[in-house]
Amino acid sequence: MKHRKFVVTSTVVMFILVGVVAGLALYPSMVVNASIPGLPEAVAYLPMDSQAVFGMNVQKFIASPAYATFEQKHGDQVGKDLADFIAQTGVDPRKDISYVVASGRSLEGKKGTGVVIAQGNFNTAAITTFISTKTTPIKLDYNGATVLIIPEANGNTVDKGIAFLSEQEIALGEIGTLKEVLDIKASQATASKKSNVFDNPTLGPLLTQLNPDEMFWFAGDPTNVLAKAPANTPLGGNITAITSVFGTLNVTTEVVGTITVTAKDDVSAGKLADIAKGLLALGSLASDQNPNLAELLKGVMIQQSKNSVQVKVNFPIDLLDKLEQMKKPAAISKKVA
Repeated sequence: MKHRKFVVTSTVVMFILVGVVAGLALYPSMVVNASIPGLPEAVAYLPMDSQAVFGMNVQKFIASPAYATFEQKHGDQVGKDLADFIAQTGVDPRKDISYVVASGRSLEGKKGTGVVIAQGNFNTAAITTFISTKTTPIKLDYNGATVLIIPEANGNTVDKGIAFLSEQEIALGEIGTLKEVLDIKASQATASKKSNVFDNPTLGPLLTQLNPDEMFWFAGDPTNVLAKAPANTPLGGNITAITSVFGTLNVTTEVVGTITVTAKDDVSAGKLADIAKGLLALGSLASDQNPNLAELLKGVMIQQSKNSVQVKVNFPIDLLDKLEQMKKPAAISKKVA
């Protein structure tokens, strides 16, 4: 594995928590307030032209019954990997990460760019030492922050890096996006405050409606992406009528979530709602021989209000385990055949 890829992947593990190692942490012994009274400041560092924004209330997720159930089933499997990760980085995701936010955007003719910011308490010296054992980063001091640029093994490509915004905030992303984030952060203490994602005409209003106590949330402006989508999708040409998507998800003993799709007008929203209801009806017919799938689909509700369509889900989380168990015999049968 290339050094740069290894370092970036390891750091993503630290940020996302839900990922392979960090996301499989055990319930913390430290007493934590799972509710954060307001969105983290890091949301206001995200660029104005972001096309998608994601957030995760990490401590609420860790404190959930769903997480405790996962610990019972898979705790031994990941315990050693997590211990090694903590030993090398000085970061215990169970205690040290409180919230994660991320944003991304697509660029015409280029790969998309994005940034992930973790909020918590970090041992920057230990993290820097960990990175230095895997590669030789290029250190850059920019706008009051330290940025470690992670080169490719051949040393020719240096487009990604890690920025230590403060002892409580670390960002990972392309160098250009990291500099944007640092510029926005630094400008907030001055009269010439730079625009951020809250000034985005599509995403800003969605974020102001957000309840920060949600476990997971996302908001997106998919117009650029959907304009290039193939017409042979279940939504057909109606897909280009979507102007924004906003959703929340909470996982406890139940999976509860809402996705709100906004269309350009009431008529377009009606067509989207009809298609979604049709797909749900087809799924219900297919679930006649599967009571677990039938119960899951009963927890899905679709409704239209003017130019928006809401898809709400609410079902017991153990249904997912039951459906997974049903897949295993089918997979084994296919292999035998």
